[in-house]
Amino acid sequence: MNDLAKNDYWRAVMYDRLRESLSHESVSGEGVEFGGSNGIIQNMFPHVVWEVRRFPNFDVTNESSYERSWDVIVTDQVLEHTEKPWEAMRLIGEHTTQIAIITVPFLIGIHNSPHDFWRMTPKAIHMLAKPYFPHIDIQTWGTPKANNWHAIYNRTSRLIAAVPEAELEAELADNNTGKPFVIWAILKK
Repeated sequence: MNDLAKNDYWRAVMYDRLRESLSHESVSGEGVEFGGSNGIIQNMFPHVVWEVRRFPNFDVTNESSYERSWDVIVTDQVLEHTEKPWEAMRLIGEHTTQIAIITVPFLIGIHNSPHDFWRMTPKAIHMLAKPYFPHIDIQTWGTPKANNWHAIYNRTSRLIAAVPEAELEAELADNNTGKPFVIWAILKK
């Protein structure tokens, strides 16, 4: 099992597929990540200089957090925590010059940070992004078994301790688009 899956089983496929999809992109310039996750997506853009803007000092739905535009904007597991994701998408669309990466949970449990408001389907993300991005690629990953494991184990460390590695690997390779666990979008200008 790869190191990412050992650290974050629930998002490993998403990050691997994002990396694969973005490997053909030659984006350079400046980027901002709202929320400041673990830097995995930032590392997919080696020619971008990054800034991280964390809540509550910067709110992805607040106009004052966007005093300029960036070549790349990332929100990794952020939109579900905003009261107005449509406002966040408007601002992201208006302040992105090349590409935006949006990731959201679907069946991941409610997790306050400080609040958890939304779960969005791929169609909802498409509807929110369509007015601002002419090129939209939305993908999902999930399986009934992985969703059940999350309900039982929640943490990757507990999952890895309980389920044989071969079974974990098999689920990572599977995908049931009707049972999405995570959803991600590559939005291009």
